[in-house]
Amino acid sequence: MSEQARGGVVKKVFLWLLFIGLVSGGWWAWQQPEIRQKVEDYRWYQENADPELYQSVQWWDGEIVKVLDGNWVYVKIQEGFVYALRIRGLEAPTLAVRLSDDTLELGQQAKAFLEELILKKPVRFQSIEMSDIRYGHGYVEFEGRTLVMDMIESGLARLKRSELTHLKRETLFALLDAERKAQADGLGVWAEGLDINWTVGDYSETEVVPAAE
Repeated sequence: MSEQARGGVVKKVFLWLLFIGLVSGGWWAWQQPEIRQKVEDYRWYQENADPELYQSVQWWDGEIVKVLDGNWVYVKIQEGFVYALRIRGLEAPTLAVRLSDDTLELGQQAKAFLEELILKKPVRFQSIEMSDIRYGHGYVEFEGRTLVMDMIESGLARLKRSELTHLKRETLFALLDAERKAQADGLGVWAEGLDINWTVGDYSETEVVPAAE
């Protein structure tokens, strides 16, 4: 076999081994839960992202005058009007009605955490018009970042990703990572053995929303 032919064979073998290595490496990577989760995150973002959704909605400066629970706040603007807002993008254990002991205990913890964090402090917010007329909905920023992050990092709330499609990819992925860390660490609502009511317990359509005192 000539030197040239031998070189061609070596090259083909090398390329074949490289191909096998890439395929094997890709298969190994796909089997890693963290990598698969990231791929799913990117896929979800590509299918659902809507960055222009709330671009035209005005941002207001205000002060938190009351915290009702882990995702309900009252914000007063300079003109004196008070907005009652359910913080979009998260779900915290409710205190609205009598539910499981775990729900109420964690609901109290979430409320206390949020009060300590933002009560009587300045925030920025968007008030979002929704078909739900029982109370307002909004996005709240505190000290330059979404308030959702603080609640998720504490483990005292979980994400509602469907309400965060307008966020930048980096912001959304940071929230997802924070929630997974809280879950892995067993913080708050992610502790083992808890009985938390997530789908019931909100104020009914006929019940009056508590006033901001």
